[in-house]
Amino acid sequence: MTTFVVFFVFVLLFQSLTNHPGSFRQAAASYQPGYSPRFPLDIVVGLPYDEGTRLRNPFRLTIGKAQPVFDVAVEDIARKRRLLPNRALRITYVDTQLSDAVGPQRVVERYCARSVDAVMGMAYVFALAPVARMSQYWQQGVPVFTTSAMVDELGDRVNFPLLTRLMGTYRTIAHLMIKTVSQFKWRRFHFFFNDQAVHGSSQGRSECFFSLNAIKNVFNNQKDIVWTVEMFSEQVTRREKYVKLLQKASMLTNIIILCASPDTVREIMLAAYELGMARSGEYVFINIDVSTGSHAEKPWIRANETNSPENEKAKEAYRALKTISLRRSDRSEYKNFEARVKDRAEKKYNYSVKTGKEYEMNNFISAFYDAVLLYAIALNETLSEGLDPRNGHNITGKMWNRTFVGITGNVSIDKNGDRYSDYSLLDLDPAQDKFVEVAYYSGASNELKQVAQFHWVNGKPPQDSPICGWNHSKCPEGYPWYVYVIAAAALLILVMMGAFLIYYRRMKLERELTAMSWKIRWEELDGDESRAKEKKKAAKRARKIDAFANPDQNDPLLRSNSRSSFASDKPDSFVCPAWDWV
Repeated sequence: MTTFVVFFVFVLLFQSLTNHPGSFRQAAASYQPGYSPRFPLDIVVGLPYDEGTRLRNPFRLTIGKAQPVFDVAVEDIARKRRLLPNRALRITYVDTQLSDAVGPQRVVERYCARSVDAVMGMAYVFALAPVARMSQYWQQGVPVFTTSAMVDELGDRVNFPLLTRLMGTYRTIAHLMIKTVSQFKWRRFHFFFNDQAVHGSSQGRSECFFSLNAIKNVFNNQKDIVWTVEMFSEQVTRREKYVKLLQKASMLTNIIILCASPDTVREIMLAAYELGMARSGEYVFINIDVSTGSHAEKPWIRANETNSPENEKAKEAYRALKTISLRRSDRSEYKNFEARVKDRAEKKYNYSVKTGKEYEMNNFISAFYDAVLLYAIALNETLSEGLDPRNGHNITGKMWNRTFVGITGNVSIDKNGDRYSDYSLLDLDPAQDKFVEVAYYSGASNELKQVAQFHWVNGKPPQDSPICGWNHSKCPEGYPWYVYVIAAAALLILVMMGAFLIYYRRMKLERELTAMSWKIRWEELDGDESRAKEKKKAAKRARKIDAFANPDQNDPLLRSNSRSSFASDKPDSFVCPAWDWV
């Protein structure tokens, strides 16, 4: 009986290994000393059920949006990529409620139940931080993955040694900004952004604060860059307030770096339109999109204002706006993946029925696929080497400083565990009547590549220093009034002197003519004698002309038989000696 059982187990094991070739190495490794053969490996996904506020969930991550992405990722790892056997990974979802107290507590509960081998999600950055800090002390370490926490502070690998960021860091945007401003020779800037903490709120800093703070830190390393800042709370600020704040900014610089929700950006641009700043060509607004990374082609349009004058004003104002946003993949593989996820969301989870809106993909949701894939690649390599897949430090070391093919193409993770992200620079193309990509920044190569022409209100990029300001009050002042009086007096004196000289010369000439009016010619005194002399001279000239025209025919030089006249006037006296010989 014992022999039969052993044989039966061997057959089942052989069949499993045959169906999953990659699992052979895993099975072999499972019997190494110190290795726990417990399967599957547990991935805890900490996300909210409800989207909540943009302050705490700027990228709109929810369990409902993430579930179909994780389903597709786990299927592809087992069937398409064959990195791990089926059911090697188990996904568990916990509702963090976008709370920095509830979120960490939910993950700790899973750890205490010994059912967490990796953590993913944690949309609220202040809930992620304590989890990423504590995970290094759990067992042999638990790797943590995030697709949203891009703040500079989380790049500290002393406090967060097992944190891998699948969307990189805001410092990438800062590098893009340096490339852009250097191209246009801009050195003066005004940061103008939404931050709830401006009024002492206890809700923490906004993503706008973190993103622009990264840009500010890089700017501070440039000696000749000057910047100013103005923060506001978009929950209480209205257009009239934006008008006043823009009036102040217009006196400081022509380059205004914006960060706020799409609706607030529209209000700011309408305020700039009212002031004439968006139409003068003297100012440019750079919008840092930290919402969803989606490319809205016509962000100025609001459905309740279709074809309204307000939409037309907003469209005119957006000509002065440039937007920086995460670059979307145009690969066919990504489009197929997006279609699969949407189909799964509707058929399995009834997403539109439960939420009342259509499922919408964005970069921060799709990045969970790459997170699961990267984790599976590291597990596969770890199992191949006969090492413990639950050693978070070892797994994390295999995920950093490498490149793999993800759903959006090549994905590169740097030596600090941050992904090299690509960003698009978008501009309103008047010919196409929509925002298009005019340049993009490659995080891996640190290059800004222009793919189309920029469009400027005045046909050229503005200078960074304001010449006149929104109301022309800063225009260069003229000279003092007395300077103009002196100049006018000098001009009057010159005109009078010129007129006097002309008058003097005229009077002098008239006096000279008057003084000569009594003189007469000699001919006028002896007219008859003069006329007689003139007649004699004329007759003499006439004879000379006639003699020249009718010469004397008796002139020896003009006779017809004058061949021998050079020797003698007698023709018979000339005898040719040669003729006598004939």
